[in-house]
Amino acid sequence: MLVPKTLDELHSALSQGGQVVGGGAGIMSGAMHPRPPAVAIDLSGLGLEGMDPVAGHVGAMVRLAALERFELAGRNAVAAAVAATASPTARRLITVGGVLGGRLHGGDLTPALAVHGACVQVLTRDAPKLRWLPLLDLADLARPFAVLRVTLGAAGPSAFRRIAGHQTVAPSLVSVAGLRHPNGTHTFCVSAATPRAVLVDAERLPPVEKFLDDHRASAAYRREMTSVLISQLTQELAGLEAA
Repeated sequence: MLVPKTLDELHSALSQGGQVVGGGAGIMSGAMHPRPPAVAIDLSGLGLEGMDPVAGHVGAMVRLAALERFELAGRNAVAAAVAATASPTARRLITVGGVLGGRLHGGDLTPALAVHGACVQVLTRDAPKLRWLPLLDLADLARPFAVLRVTLGAAGPSAFRRIAGHQTVAPSLVSVAGLRHPNGTHTFCVSAATPRAVLVDAERLPPVEKFLDDHRASAAYRREMTSVLISQLTQELAGLEAA
């Protein structure tokens, strides 16, 4: 286990094939290989606990419980997605970087941030300098990499809805976030129902083959519920605009 104190040390650890470990959630996520890495990286030594309300930047080590208390005005979808993640106790442990770096297909925070145009600051093995990427591009980034910060994106009327199992903390079957633009158009992002979070056109949803089909729900069900949630969000956002 390496605990780098500088970006040079972090890049050296990544160059050795090191994998960032984000606690229990990170270990069980798609960010980790099936077998534990020979080199594990702990980001706690890099001072990534800060939050800048002016710039809208949040460090990777910020806990979701702290993000709940952050100034999220104009980002209602993000606030709702954080509140829907796990339990209050778990949110005091789960980090923003762990959620985003884990690239979980069922993560609720990703679509909520994506509709606001969020970006992530990353460091990769093949590039020793920091760079910013649109959040959804993180899904295509080759391992190993480290998420250091996220910018929450531009404020605007947004909302988030999901469908899960009977238990409150059950993983989402479908989660959708929506943002209404000043010209009356919308941006929608769906997660959990698809292998990765994707922006969708409300009038032309992806074909059923693009949706997940497993023991929890069929692809047809997930597609239909995506349509239902988008319709509900459109009405909710219209109400926010009217208010």
